[in-house]
Amino acid sequence: MKHLRAVLLLLLLAVLAVPAQAAEADWNGTAAEAAGFPSPQRLTDGDRGTYTTAQEGAAVTLSRSGGISALYLEFDRPPQPWTLTDPASGRSVSRGEEGFLHEFADLSALLEGQPETVELRFPAGTVIAEIYAFSPGELPDWVQIWQPPLDEADLLLISSHSDDEQLFFAGLLPYYGVERGLGVQVAYLVQHFEANGVQDHKRPHEQLDGLWTVGVRNYPIISGFPDLYSEGRDRAEALANAQAAYRRAGNSYEDFVGYLTACIRRCRPLVVVSHDLDGEYGHGTHVLCADALGQAVQRAADPEQFPDSAAAYGPWQAEKLYLHLYGQGQVVLDLDTPLDSLGGKSPFQVTQEGFACHKSQHWTWFYKWIYGTKEAPITRADQIKTYSPCQYGLYATQVGPDQGQDDLFEHVETYAARRERAAQEEAERLAAEQARLEAERAAREEAARLQAEEEARAQSARERALLLQMGGAALAALALCILAGILISKTRRRR
Repeated sequence: MKHLRAVLLLLLLAVLAVPAQAAEADWNGTAAEAAGFPSPQRLTDGDRGTYTTAQEGAAVTLSRSGGISALYLEFDRPPQPWTLTDPASGRSVSRGEEGFLHEFADLSALLEGQPETVELRFPAGTVIAEIYAFSPGELPDWVQIWQPPLDEADLLLISSHSDDEQLFFAGLLPYYGVERGLGVQVAYLVQHFEANGVQDHKRPHEQLDGLWTVGVRNYPIISGFPDLYSEGRDRAEALANAQAAYRRAGNSYEDFVGYLTACIRRCRPLVVVSHDLDGEYGHGTHVLCADALGQAVQRAADPEQFPDSAAAYGPWQAEKLYLHLYGQGQVVLDLDTPLDSLGGKSPFQVTQEGFACHKSQHWTWFYKWIYGTKEAPITRADQIKTYSPCQYGLYATQVGPDQGQDDLFEHVETYAARRERAAQEEAERLAAEQARLEAERAAREEAARLQAEEEARAQSARERALLLQMGGAALAALALCILAGILISKTRRRR
């Protein structure tokens, strides 16, 4: 019996020693009152396919027993700044300045607490799809906590459309962003709120979901150019057709070069990657993107070109530009090795999960291109022979040709490595400065010691000289005394 009690006690102690799992944050059960919205029920119906537009004075009051730790808003269109207030404390903060379509708000940090009631006020015209208010606890993994775009990107991927980054550049983002831990920024040539004149309410959300799935955490840069389809039988025709389509929409070739130049200057990338010069399958916008980017990489380094972005960000020279399928300086990436950083999956498999978010595009031939068929599934990037996502070519370089042909960052010192080197150099500089100061202090102390010894010797010499002088004077006085005595003695004898 004693042994049984001992075993039970050990089991109890083992259970108590296991860290308690954090409770999962819950968003159900939040009371919402909305004013100034024509369809307020759409704000919390759990369906971002529905949305409603704020009118003048629009406000939403959210209440939850036990407190609200965080908010997650999914806008249907990029928001204007809006206001978040804790009525109990009177604290109020402005949100939405970044214009994120999916926005997270940590109330514990913003309002210094977890209020049971918060008020959200939106300017007229704000289009909202969904609002979630979470209880304290661990947030679900579908909550996207975006960081602003990078101003020091190791890699800048220029993707024409939402989903191209998951298709023709499959594996690139999880490999370099997650496995290699580099700063990866994505910029899109066109936006998907409108495609060929039709409003789109799905692809902008799919765009962010896909990026989040493959490990991107810095919000993408998205232009204001509409998504217009064009194609051609060859590169020249595709480019001409794309330019004609965009001219009709009021956008010139220089507008695209200027936008891409601004992206490069803003993100200061070391390596830039983009589309095939032939537009992969001849898509005019892909061709336009690659062609304009070739111009932008050169002109971004010239402060006289596009002076507005030069004034805002300064000129910038990227070290390398790779284009998909380019025939010179070819690099073939390994995107099929399972990696611990990706949960045992390969970069390509993670990107397959990323494209799964783009459900509105699953009707296209892209679906079979990246997944294969039930009879012949595609599980590896190297199975794709047409428009292979593994193949790139070095279009421009400031650091010489590649040797290994399997890494886009050959001969490139990443920003993390630069910071580490700078920190090491600073540490060495400080150590050298400290050593110099120590040497100077030691030299001063030695000089002071020598000076003190010299002064001591001089003082001793002065004292000896004084003693000699005093001794001489004493002898002279003694001699005078003796002489005086003799004289006195002689005088007395005469008397």
